[in-house]
Amino acid sequence: MPLLAVDWDRREARYILASVSGDRLTIHAAAAVPLVDVVEGGHAPHPDVGNSLRAALADQKVGRPTTLVGVDRSSVELLQCTLPPAHDSELPEMVANQAMRESPQVTEQSILDFVPLDEVASAPRRVLAVALSPDRLGQINETCSVAGLRPSRLLFRPLAAASLLVRATAPPEQVCLVVNRLADEVDLTVLVEGRPALLRTVRLPTATTEDKLTQRLLGEINRTAVVALQNESNGGGIERVYILGSPAKRRWLADRIRDELLLPVTVVDPFESADIPEDLVPAESGRFASLMGMLLDEVQAGAHAIDFLHPRKKPQPPNYRRLATAAGLLVAAVLAAAGYFVYDQIATLDADIAGLTLRKKELDQSLKKAADQQKVVAAFEQWRAGDVTWLDELRDLSQRFPPSRDAIVLRMNLAPARGTGGSIDMQCLVRDPTIVVRMEQAIRDQFHQIRSKRVQQRGKEKAYTWQFETSMYAARRDKQQYLGKPDEEEKAPAKAVAGAKPPRPAGAKAAGEVKR
Repeated sequence: MPLLAVDWDRREARYILASVSGDRLTIHAAAAVPLVDVVEGGHAPHPDVGNSLRAALADQKVGRPTTLVGVDRSSVELLQCTLPPAHDSELPEMVANQAMRESPQVTEQSILDFVPLDEVASAPRRVLAVALSPDRLGQINETCSVAGLRPSRLLFRPLAAASLLVRATAPPEQVCLVVNRLADEVDLTVLVEGRPALLRTVRLPTATTEDKLTQRLLGEINRTAVVALQNESNGGGIERVYILGSPAKRRWLADRIRDELLLPVTVVDPFESADIPEDLVPAESGRFASLMGMLLDEVQAGAHAIDFLHPRKKPQPPNYRRLATAAGLLVAAVLAAAGYFVYDQIATLDADIAGLTLRKKELDQSLKKAADQQKVVAAFEQWRAGDVTWLDELRDLSQRFPPSRDAIVLRMNLAPARGTGGSIDMQCLVRDPTIVVRMEQAIRDQFHQIRSKRVQQRGKEKAYTWQFETSMYAARRDKQQYLGKPDEEEKAPAKAVAGAKPPRPAGAKAAGEVKR
């Protein structure tokens, strides 16, 4: 959030451009603008503050900041009032009545704000009242309008500088004096337990030496110390003087106060704890003390001692019609919130139902696909449960088949049988019909059924003179139930006599002679 603090006197206008993030204040620019007197319409010469500020801020990316404007002591009417015991809510009306009785410059049109100097409601209340006339308020608004600014707060400059000191050092003294020297005037503020008790602004002469200015300032400080000592309500004599400014620039004044007024002195740099690049710190940093106080009050407290745009006012009496309207609106809002809650719950449930319906549809489709796949798997398992291990079956058949000198296979057809098992159809040639009988006897067992047909002689040939067809049923069985299991054949060579040739299975010879 951008912040802009400005104030001015007859010789110069000052501004600080900053931004805030959380409670951290960052300074982006701080400068003083010399003022030149102008003459308009035959009026007396006056400083052109508005146009000077506009020209100075033209190079800055100001945007629309929260603008804090400082008002000097000469622009206001200052009064210290002692009131009967009262609560804070009663003070605005009492202060206004007392101020108008004590000062003719304070009218009902004046903008009046005040600072309570004590907090006990059961004892007499002392307040510091500050009044701004409507004419002066109009002049300040016109100056800000020419400068392109819109004030967000209108603050009292001496109290802003005193607030800076309290935040920076938290002075332990009962009574202390704050010295804030500007271009052509100096603000002198006496603090009692951190609260303003006496405020003075002294205009310094121009066209004179620094030594004479210092001598004049020492006299005013001494006069303020005497007044504070004589006023018992201020708590007694000044215990320490705090000078706002650069230690290098204010060392001469601090030494003179110690030597001539015999008072302890502390110099406080307004920018000491600020987040600001060193090259942006103004040479006369003390002149910016009130601006820094405004910014810190805005950032860290959100409230100011005096704000003419937001003065303390008497609380408005309760408006029962407004309360009734507010209560009705509250009830309506509660009913609307309850209705919306029910509607939202129903809408949420409808959305859940729609989502679950869609999910059910998706799951039904997935279930249907899974059922179809289960049928395929079941059919495959059924086929697998009744199918024949054909490689083992052929191996077993080759071991039972007659040797190749007696029979050969012309054609063989392998197919699953109905239910379980398989069927084998073969067309073969044999050397003699008796071989067919021996083949059937060798093959037929508890797993095989065989029947040969169409045994006929082919003619006068030297070897295979008989031809026949055979249909065989092979039942399904486990691997261990086949003849000549692989593990037995693997063990056979280990039992053979060394140097002897391993016997060749009869089926292997027959299988090698099958015609394809």
